[in-house]
Amino acid sequence: MIQMDKTGEKEETCRDSEKKVITEGKAEVLIYSSKNVFYNPVQEFNRDLSIAVLTLCAQDHYQTLRERNMKKNEKSLEDGSSDVPVEKLTAGIKYEEGLTILEALSASGLRSIRYAKEVPGVREIVANDISAQAASSIRDNVVHNGVDHLVTTSHDDAVLVMYKHRRDRFSAVDLDPYGCPSPFLDAAVQCVSDGGVLLVTCTDMAVLAGNCPETCYSKYGAVSLHIKSCHEMALRIVLQCVESHANRYGRYIVPLLSLSADFYVRVFVRMFSGPAVCKKTTSKLALVFQCTGCETLSLQPLGVSHQYGDKLKFTLPHGPPVGAVCEQCGHKHHIGGPIWSGPLHDEMFVIRLEQLAGGGEFGTSRRMQGVLAVVREELTEVPLYYTVDRLCSIIHSETMPMMQFRSALMNAGYRVSFSHANRMSVKTDAPASVVWDIMRHWVKMHPVRQDRLVGVAAAILSREPVTEINMELRSDANPESRERGLSRFQENPQRFWGPGMKARHNIQGEGKMEKSRKNQGKRNRSESTDGCTKQMKRDEQTVSS
Repeated sequence: MIQMDKTGEKEETCRDSEKKVITEGKAEVLIYSSKNVFYNPVQEFNRDLSIAVLTLCAQDHYQTLRERNMKKNEKSLEDGSSDVPVEKLTAGIKYEEGLTILEALSASGLRSIRYAKEVPGVREIVANDISAQAASSIRDNVVHNGVDHLVTTSHDDAVLVMYKHRRDRFSAVDLDPYGCPSPFLDAAVQCVSDGGVLLVTCTDMAVLAGNCPETCYSKYGAVSLHIKSCHEMALRIVLQCVESHANRYGRYIVPLLSLSADFYVRVFVRMFSGPAVCKKTTSKLALVFQCTGCETLSLQPLGVSHQYGDKLKFTLPHGPPVGAVCEQCGHKHHIGGPIWSGPLHDEMFVIRLEQLAGGGEFGTSRRMQGVLAVVREELTEVPLYYTVDRLCSIIHSETMPMMQFRSALMNAGYRVSFSHANRMSVKTDAPASVVWDIMRHWVKMHPVRQDRLVGVAAAILSREPVTEINMELRSDANPESRERGLSRFQENPQRFWGPGMKARHNIQGEGKMEKSRKNQGKRNRSESTDGCTKQMKRDEQTVSS
């Protein structure tokens, strides 16, 4: 029997002895066809990046231990683990004062095994899955890779595992569920140690990107908007959701890295405790006003904080930031959010990650370098972005070259950068009026046909530019990552590269393939039966008459 597995490959399933061997990084896992344990090769970039982040977290952890011992002027434990120089930490060795990592939804165990073999300074890794088949596969693979001294297999509900560790917390918790992580966040934010890291993946991009705003609110507590910068907005919705769960327990987050990649978003945040700092959360959240005509975005913060000497005062903001109709085109607004309006990344942490990725130790090192270079160049305090192609589409003009648009913004005295989430993106601190003045100036140089000057385009172009626009090309408008020819934006790597179907083997009853085979031709059989029944009734009526 032939079936399609979650990576789009054909695989024969008949006996437990049939397996395929998958090698990734330093790990080698056995996937038994009859167990049908989930594995997605496209997520290698995700796993490589997670290993790099945890490697830096391990270095920070040991640096903190060393500084603490120096301050106390005490000697470390007999094994000397806390006195090991950060640069000499070795992967695959158990350190008594090392990181404790939970992979709550482990599936094949590949990620946990790679953590054990590639992340230095680890004490214990718990690989958990609620599926009996997955737990069995994890045990086999842990033994096969010789990391049973580091990896502990757990067959339990992920939420229960995390709730049990609200006191004995983990240094890192990795959540990579199918779809939305919200059911796991309440437990996750409680079981990460102070200064520890929470890694969260979301694959329900249709919900986060604005296709189902009402569903997004029910899952994430925010209304998504269908805008060109929807992928960055998705990241900001996830961050506000995590922050919301953390604040309930007097905790808060500090984003280290937030990425939109392939078919998912991935956030890496440090977790801290501090009820006083939680008061700053409203200053880091905002509602988004989107014009229904020209799609101009405006942000309304939920709170404002003011520093008066040593004291921090919190006040309610004035608003809204827009009038009844848009200043540019006269249309009304949609309202979305709240979203995280603070920085998405820690700049110094990203620089360290980029240096680590440059070592070429990862299978996706080239892509990691390119994406991290764009992330490093992003304007951290500017939420959301424009796209040049959409701006030109709104006014029906020919597309402006990216470097010319960036040069015009910089000549006007504003900063500009790309976003890693879109190759046509423009992040800038320039107000919307300046952006549209640039577009008006562009149309004067490249006129639009008169029959296309209707609706929104006519409303915008009927106004004269107020800002003095200089579109002379600048050499510094071309960012370093683009000059170096780095792989900044990923193309679809292969067929069937998206998210696979949700695993069904931990659900009671028949499997998906069995149900599919049973229903094969069901409609034709139903139509045939209905036709026979109708014919029999007609025959009976003929006989009776």
